[in-house]
Formats: sequence, C-alpha cells, structure tokens
Amino acid sequence: MRFKAILFDLDGTLVDSVRLFPQLIAQEFFNTPSSDQVRKYITRLGTFYNAGGKYTWFRLELFRAIHADFRLSWWGFACGMTRVLWQFYNWDREIHVFPEVPKTLKLLKKKGYLLGIVSNGSPYLLKKRFRPYLNLFDVLADSKTLGIRKPSPFPIQYACKRLKIPINETIFVGDTIVDLLAAKNAKIQIILVKTGTFGLPPIQQVGYNPFAVISVVGRELISIL
Repeated sequence: MRFKAILFDLDGTLVDSVRLFPQLIAQEFFNTPSSDQVRKYITRLGTFYNAGGKYTWFRLELFRAIHADFRLSWWGFACGMTRVLWQFYNWDREIHVFPEVPKTLKLLKKKGYLLGIVSNGSPYLLKKRFRPYLNLFDVLADSKTLGIRKPSPFPIQYACKRLKIPINETIFVGDTIVDLLAAKNAKIQIILVKTGTFGLPPIQQVGYNPFAVISVVGRELISIL
C-alpha cells in the first residue's frame, strides 16, 4: 500500500453542498438565465471561496460583474446577497452526500486506510452535513477549531500529525483551487475530483500537478489507490 492515510475535503468533494451558492445567485440575479450566463458566473464563482492572497481579486471581479452586468445599485446587490446567504444556510434538504461516498468510505476503511477530513467549514456545519459518517474518520480538522484555513498547509499538517502518518504516505482529495494550493503548500499528493460546482482548478496557473483526476469519490478512487 503506497498510501496509509487519505484526507478529504468536505464540501464539493464528499457532500454536494457547494453548488447551492451559485444556484441561489442565479435565482436571485437572473430572471430567465441562459445556460451561457449561468456558466459564466459559476466560473467566476470558482475562486470566490477562501482563495486568499493574490487570488482575492477574483472575489472583487465577482462582485463587480454582478453589479455592473445587471446594473444593480449597491443597495440592491447587498440585499440580494443577504437573501442568497440566508437561503444557503437554511436549505438543509438540498444538501446531501454524493451517492458513491458512503460505500467508498466503508471500503477504504475496510482496506486499512486511516481517514480524515480537512475542511474550511465549522464543526457545526461538518456535523450537520456529514453526521452519519463521522465515525468512519480518524481525524477531523476544521478551520474554526484550528483558527486557520486552507490554502494554509497547517490543517493538512495537523491532520497528518494526529494520524501519526508522514505527509509522503498520505494523500489529499479535494475539488477547488483552495485544495490544490493547500496541497502545494503542504507538499502532499492530491487527487482532484470533478464534483465541485466549478470544474477543475486552474492547474497550470497554480503549477502543481495532481496525482490523479477523478469524476467522483467512488470506485475510480479505489482503483487508483
């Protein structure tokens, strides 16, 4: 066995929750959205989440684009975004685990892998979205408890330390540019999964090649490992 431990991002990797935000944006700001419009804005949203540092301009681009393209007043935009965020945190029925995830996690556990979650979410959201499966994991590293977020390497390093497994014997599974940057900073192998709303991160721009790219966390992951 090349790897002894597997760390997973949560939203967009194990849980189908990230797509809600762009969906709600579309519903709020598009009257009759075309597929091209939605695709364009989802692309802009791709680096909205916690990219930090030199990627902060993507967030500004998102706000400016919605404000300018739809000729919204800043007050109208702020009210719309408030409604979006309120709905996002109250749409529990729309948040679910990807279909192949439970069976895959149980099989990986049976094969002897140590499992961990490294998430930029809070402990509350982690338990709320993934409670039935938390017993399968040996470590949970969330940004609120740790006080630092990905793309800092610390959450990954913390999880490896808790598992007592070296970085080079651990692999990380994630779906966003934040995960790719975190893997690069931690010098850990990463498998990118396409289930995130925003498609693959800009791999060439980040300059860190993934170990593999998979469609979903499922049989494909097991065959690679």
